[in-house]
Amino acid sequence: MRERIAGCILVVMLSAGAIVSQPNAGAEAPPAAPVSNGGFEAGRADGLPTGWHGPARSFARDESIARGASSSLRYRNGDAARYELCTQRLALQAGAKYEFSAWIKTDNIRGGDAGGGAAICMEWSGKDGKWMGGHYPSGLTGTKDWTRVVGVVRVPREAASFTITCYGRPKTTGTAWFDDVEVRRVFDPPLDSFVAAPNYRGWLRADDPAEVRIRARLNLLDVQSGAEELKLEAALRDASGRVLARADARPKGESHELTLTVAELAPGGYQAEIRLLDGRGRELGRNLHELRRPEKAFGPRVTIDRHGRTIVEGKCFLPLGMYFSSINEKDLRLLASGKFNCVMPYGSPNREQMDMAQRLGMKVIYSVKDLYAGSMHCPKHIKTVADEERAVRDRLKEFRDHPALLAWYLNDELPQSFMDRLEAHQKWAVQDDPNHPTWVVLYQVDELADYVRTFDVIGTDPYPIGRHAPSMAGQWARQTVGTFAGARPAWMVPQVFNWGNYEKGDKSRLRSPSYEEMRSMAWQCLCEGATGLIFYSFYDLRRNVDVSFDEQWGRLTRVVSEIDSLADVLLSIEPTGEVRAEAVPGGKSWLHWTARRRGGRLFLFCVNNGDGEGEVAVTLPRPAGQVRLRGGGAGPAVKGRSFRDRLGKLEVKVYEVEEK
Repeated sequence: MRERIAGCILVVMLSAGAIVSQPNAGAEAPPAAPVSNGGFEAGRADGLPTGWHGPARSFARDESIARGASSSLRYRNGDAARYELCTQRLALQAGAKYEFSAWIKTDNIRGGDAGGGAAICMEWSGKDGKWMGGHYPSGLTGTKDWTRVVGVVRVPREAASFTITCYGRPKTTGTAWFDDVEVRRVFDPPLDSFVAAPNYRGWLRADDPAEVRIRARLNLLDVQSGAEELKLEAALRDASGRVLARADARPKGESHELTLTVAELAPGGYQAEIRLLDGRGRELGRNLHELRRPEKAFGPRVTIDRHGRTIVEGKCFLPLGMYFSSINEKDLRLLASGKFNCVMPYGSPNREQMDMAQRLGMKVIYSVKDLYAGSMHCPKHIKTVADEERAVRDRLKEFRDHPALLAWYLNDELPQSFMDRLEAHQKWAVQDDPNHPTWVVLYQVDELADYVRTFDVIGTDPYPIGRHAPSMAGQWARQTVGTFAGARPAWMVPQVFNWGNYEKGDKSRLRSPSYEEMRSMAWQCLCEGATGLIFYSFYDLRRNVDVSFDEQWGRLTRVVSEIDSLADVLLSIEPTGEVRAEAVPGGKSWLHWTARRRGGRLFLFCVNNGDGEGEVAVTLPRPAGQVRLRGGGAGPAVKGRSFRDRLGKLEVKVYEVEEK
């Protein structure tokens, strides 16, 4: 399974539809390092380093091994059931961004779960002292010389206390040494932005509205000016530098959208500029966005329309797929029989496998996600960024014309420490293949905005069953779509596996999702704006210990077949009129809903996420004659423009409304 790690971003690169960030005029130099005795040179009588707190049976200051000076922190553990930490409290600024790091040396370290081993982490708690969260880079295992482990995170504004920790992940045994632990402030530019419209690669297509919308994100923590004094200015220029449109605004809050109204544009390149100014007219930040009006004859094989829908060979397409390890004909035939239409194999297919997928009517999301030097699964011959570029461009050119290709899979949860290369890979894909979008999947749901220049389609992978409530699926989908104000399509990754496939030790609390949970989670994502679902994963269905493949496959195909039968409805963009649906009673809402109109009928999708139950109160745009339940059963009685119906926990109902 994909390892969940974190990292940092320090630079941005220019690409089609990307930005150039100018220096932050309002930033100050980083303050003094907040870690005390990060080199472990000072010690106490109990053998531990000064300023650090942990059990002496697992941790000790070691003067015989050090990376730089004379000492290090040694971790030694022979009991996999023992889980102990060595921690220091930090004085950090809530809401700020930090890079934390340590050099780690290991001797026969054995880890438990994926990402285990000798590691560091940063955690935070609220004013009430309760743990709020943390950031956890993957640990080191085996025997390795000094290796720098890095994490970058923006701590919550609600946090009140912070810690840095050296430790062995759960079930870790062996010996490790830590040295040169550091925490430093990372200053983001005060202005970041992306093009909200046009929503795909900065392409101004003939059917797009005559406007360019730029969404600005302000980071004012390091700017001395008050927010009421700030001003945003935007301009659209042609290739000669002539200004075609201007807009300005006084931003309110941390995000603001500027609209540049444009007249008929000839094919060619354009540039949108957005600037942030303080009250004295001083420039605090500037972004440049590259735009292009394609030739009218240009029609990509696969593209994203202005509504976020996937368009394949000119027709709307709702991606319904699964993750695979590698593909074969037997499995693809089975997948197609379950109403799936695409596959994401980690094992990058050869031409024979791509031909097979095409023959069976299956689209392929082609993975190049491992071609990053230093990443966990990177081929050994890729050692530099130049090696990456050759490998990525060769693969793009080899398969970009294959009719089975749906999209390129560029990133599987890589941290921000890879950001410059993530942006470069997106740039290469845009340059070498105008006919297919890119897709990335992240678990870093609170960091999505930082990745905006690395993809065409975004996805996140909430896997709650066995750990959290099923409502996590809808929450993540809402946040994923909302981060980009609906201006980037989202192919979400729902859970169908048992976490026990990836964890060791006690698995009694872990299980596979039920049919009701899988159905609710999938529909939660769709109601919150997902435009595709790629389930994780096919190979897990063969090793889930608590339910047979046939049983779980049967449950899953019921879910997918239902969605497939409504794909034309879900992809419809006919105006619905004003529809409202509310959970009764109110409070913490368990309700997700969306509406579509197709062929003169109004469809309402209502989903219970399991956090409660009750009635849904619906108000329609006009009086209705009858409300039917899709799939059979009597619909609720309608009174004029409204009706009510009860939704039990995890229940999904699709209402088909006949209007008068």
